[in-house]
Amino acid sequence: MIGNLADVGQDASRWVPWNPPTGAATGRIRVHCLPHAGGAASVYLPWARSADQPDLDWIPVELPGRGSRLREEPLARMDELADRIVEALFRVPQSDPFVLFGHSMGAYVAAEVVRRLEAVGAAGPLCLVVSGARAPGSPTGRPLHALPDTELIEALVELGGTSEEILRHEELMNLMIPVIRADLTLLARHHEDAAASPSGPLSCPVLALGGTEDRLAAPQWIDGWRATTTGGFRSRIFEGDHFFLHERRAEVAEEIAAFTRSLVVG
Repeated sequence: MIGNLADVGQDASRWVPWNPPTGAATGRIRVHCLPHAGGAASVYLPWARSADQPDLDWIPVELPGRGSRLREEPLARMDELADRIVEALFRVPQSDPFVLFGHSMGAYVAAEVVRRLEAVGAAGPLCLVVSGARAPGSPTGRPLHALPDTELIEALVELGGTSEEILRHEELMNLMIPVIRADLTLLARHHEDAAASPSGPLSCPVLALGGTEDRLAAPQWIDGWRATTTGGFRSRIFEGDHFFLHERRAEVAEEIAAFTRSLVVG
């Protein structure tokens, strides 16, 4: 758990490589953004560089094994990953309000980080934003982590979000497939553990987002996140595939901002 990581000496700058050097401005809310399986923090750079929501600071989070941390081994267990994020980013109590936002795999990671913060009575986020992820307890779909490389690449092509040209680039995919497979294996283990020992609901509000054409987390699986919290809940479905959040970035950002503002005002 969290206390066992006190001597790890995590360097927060590795986890948030594009963090504003002087921190968020007074009165602004940090939105820590966790990526999909195999995704790097850079997928959220357009969010971080946008001025569309002046009261929010979008903070891309870099996980081991990708992007600026490509030489590191990806973590194999959800509990270890969540613990390390807590140790790196939230060991020191947050003086300003913040939000945890995760897409696909990142949604489950963000939820586990919230669970750890609540378990130790630490200051939690204003809300949890989950995107492109089936609610816990939903059918898990086909086991992508067990597919041979060629079939896994075909499945990624079907999901969209990454150009087929990149996915067909043999040298690049030789680097990325092990990371993607490691993340998918982590997720499969997490779902198995959650099914065997379901967790109680969180207390923080949850905003759940989905895409109309998402083949991995279809709209009917999004509203189930309502059962994961005793706090406020809202869901919204956007036009698009599994990576609708990037196709509809401005709309998704406005939805997150509106939900967050309602909590601050309330």
